[in-house]
Amino acid sequence: MIVLLVLAATAACATSTQLYRPGPSTLGAEPVTDFDRYLESVEAYVDTNLVPVDGFEREQQVQWNLPYRLAPAAGCSSGDRAGILLVHGLSDSPFVFRDLARYLADQCVEVRTLLLQGHGTRPGDMVTASADVWRDQVRNHFIALSQDVDRAFIGGFSLGGALATDYALSETGPRPAGLIAVAPAWQLNGLRDYLWLAPIADVFADFVEKEPELNPVKYESFSFNAGSQIGDVISAAQGRIVQQESIDMPLFLAATEADSVINLDYLITQFRERFTNPGNAMVIFRDTRTPWPNAQADERIRFLNSYLPDANILEFSHQSLLIAPNNELYGLGAPLQRCLEPNNISLEGCRQLPEEDLWFSAWHDTERPVYTSRLTYNPWFDDLAEAVGTFIQANESGEAP
Repeated sequence: MIVLLVLAATAACATSTQLYRPGPSTLGAEPVTDFDRYLESVEAYVDTNLVPVDGFEREQQVQWNLPYRLAPAAGCSSGDRAGILLVHGLSDSPFVFRDLARYLADQCVEVRTLLLQGHGTRPGDMVTASADVWRDQVRNHFIALSQDVDRAFIGGFSLGGALATDYALSETGPRPAGLIAVAPAWQLNGLRDYLWLAPIADVFADFVEKEPELNPVKYESFSFNAGSQIGDVISAAQGRIVQQESIDMPLFLAATEADSVINLDYLITQFRERFTNPGNAMVIFRDTRTPWPNAQADERIRFLNSYLPDANILEFSHQSLLIAPNNELYGLGAPLQRCLEPNNISLEGCRQLPEEDLWFSAWHDTERPVYTSRLTYNPWFDDLAEAVGTFIQANESGEAP
């Protein structure tokens, strides 16, 4: 409690800027009767509220943060149609799904994304964001998707994975044909024991930390309200999971063993003990030089090696999983690939390192044997995307493989 109050007092004394104040408008959770009209309204909102970061054109930043719909590729059958709603993570934007969305559209799946309230514009908009609005947004968009396709799936990353889980296991609205959760926030590492303090600290200041904003599609600064709202979402998702001894919802789950954000052991336990559909699958990115514990053995879990020294990669990060190596912002050689979040070294120090001296990993607050920055892309992206596509295809008919 003392630590949070000190952080609050420090943040309160910091110079206020446009970045950290709520914008002039906010997103609601209206029913989605026309997706094109929804896109127009969100573009107007983002254009009004966006405080651009340096180094990128403002109009490009607006476009990067917008939700989108990708229709199945030309040549796809006009028969039964599959669709998926993808929900992004905390402080993130729909940009995180661009690579997966393109792959799935090529596999004849209609893809839709949404922009959660408080996201895609400025960190200050997170000060007033609401978990209840996020849930209503997810429900309204899934209802709209289910009315336009024959088999509607729901998926999400991090916070979005928890929101998707909450909806998929609820008893309101159309039932998804399957749930795809990538590093879902079912339980957090580190902060999980302190989230209940966030509403108290929120009385004293808006932000835990005000960081330099270098990323045009994701916030670095973190508000106390964001902690309160994600705590609400996690509690709801956990409640949905643990209240059922056996869950027949088809589930595809992916995570990295080195994740500094979510608790992998919790995900594995729930996957193995509660989600019982025979078509379930899980992909874990890990250092395969070490054996997997026999106590967690499961033939439905596939492992992909995350220790890739030829690419200077020690391990995979939370944020890297859904990003292809050729991504325009996070991929190899792209503007955000190097030194976006260096570990235990300054930004300038990181940028001055020779290419061969910088390695990539998850985020760490302790020293590593080499200089590292957070990994921003997934060298195994094609394998992950193919696994997601196979899962959708196997469940399109409603019959387990």
